[in-house]
Formats: sequence, C-alpha cells, structure tokens
Amino acid sequence: MSRSLLTAQELLGLFELDRTGKVLYHRTDTDGEPSSLSLNMAGHNFYDEIASFKNVKEFQGFVTEFTLGAKAADSFDFDCHYEDSHHPVRVLLARICESLNQDTTKSVLVHIRRGDTHRGPRRFQR
Repeated sequence: MSRSLLTAQELLGLFELDRTGKVLYHRTDTDGEPSSLSLNMAGHNFYDEIASFKNVKEFQGFVTEFTLGAKAADSFDFDCHYEDSHHPVRVLLARICESLNQDTTKSVLVHIRRGDTHRGPRRFQR
C-alpha cells in the first residue's frame, strides 16, 4: 500500500493498532460518516504505510506514550502536516487489555476526527 493512496480526509476514522503500529481493524470516516473506501489497511503499519503526514513520528510518540501509561482512555489535538497544508484533528485513544492480564495492553483504539481549525496550540491531556 502506497502512502499516496490516502488523502488527509481518508485518514479520519477508527483504527485498532497493535504495539508495533500494525492495523488490526479500521473504519474510515468522511465528515463523520463511515466511508466506502475499499482499501484494506489491515496488516499494514499505520505509521510507515498509511499515515502520510510529515510529522507522523510525533503522532506516533503520543500514541506510544499513551500505550506505556496506565490510563484507560485519553485524547489530544494534533496538526497533521502535509506537503502544502495542515489538517487539525482530534485524536481519541482507548486501551484494549488482555482478558487474563488487565495490566497488559493488547492493542489501542485510535479514533481520528476532524479538529477545530480555530483552536490554540496542540495539547496532550495527561
């Protein structure tokens, strides 16, 4: 899967990622509605193959920090920087734990939705 296959609008939606960033499940959204996007992202690395914004490593850092923490859910605002534009998004995170060991994170749900274009600087809720 090429990074150029997804636009900023197509990156909106729900993604379940394992510890390495591999997509286990996805449902892309367009303006808050499920999209008919037919690309199968399952099995592809979200950070290396799907997210095409320039500051994806910073985004990955926020998700990794959440994964290593103890909170069940969290959120943050983020500006995805593309070649000629930036797209503010609101990211909601939720932890999925193993059924036998609730202290072990099995995967993380990452819900990316359109952000507020008139907001202040990005902040990570701790």
